[in-house]
Amino acid sequence: MLLACAFYAAYLMQSSNLLSLVPPPTDANPNPAADVSPDRVLSLYQSAFTAWAALILLVPVYIFVWFRTHYTSWLAFWTVSYVAYVIHLYVSAFWFFEGDFSAMTSSPRVSAFWPGMLILLWWGIDIAIGLKGAHGKLVTVQRVIVHVLVFVLFVGGSAVKGETALIQLMGWALLGAGVGALVVSLVNRRKLA
Repeated sequence: MLLACAFYAAYLMQSSNLLSLVPPPTDANPNPAADVSPDRVLSLYQSAFTAWAALILLVPVYIFVWFRTHYTSWLAFWTVSYVAYVIHLYVSAFWFFEGDFSAMTSSPRVSAFWPGMLILLWWGIDIAIGLKGAHGKLVTVQRVIVHVLVFVLFVGGSAVKGETALIQLMGWALLGAGVGALVVSLVNRRKLA
């Protein structure tokens, strides 16, 4: 449902100037020219809004992940957020960048291409492990690492590098939810100990 809303919102907002048609400046190019042709404006919005959908779905993930009694809820949100992330990457790669690998890896619009690909693979593996119901120390260690990597990728891409105040606010909400839930979980564990 959230992805359908993301695509519909992209359609409605494509002429709103919410997103810049000029990539972020870099040291090598402090005054970049617009890199979005009129036929790719919709795909720019679709790419951004599907990433935002994945981020929104991550908020409950980082609340549930620290509480072992909410495993099913955590896995459901972790899985649908991954699906939104995969759709975001597909839209970005094949609709916005039109399959041009060199453009994807060199564009200032893409801040973490290779880490994003690593996360794509690892996150999918973790979901497969979660669906099998596997537990144990190694599963827990890898799960914490992939959660930290996804958290850093999304908070960095939104709160730190977000183009609009709205995505920055969503990034800060993700940060607050994740850190707040971790603190509550640690306090509760200490009370039980």
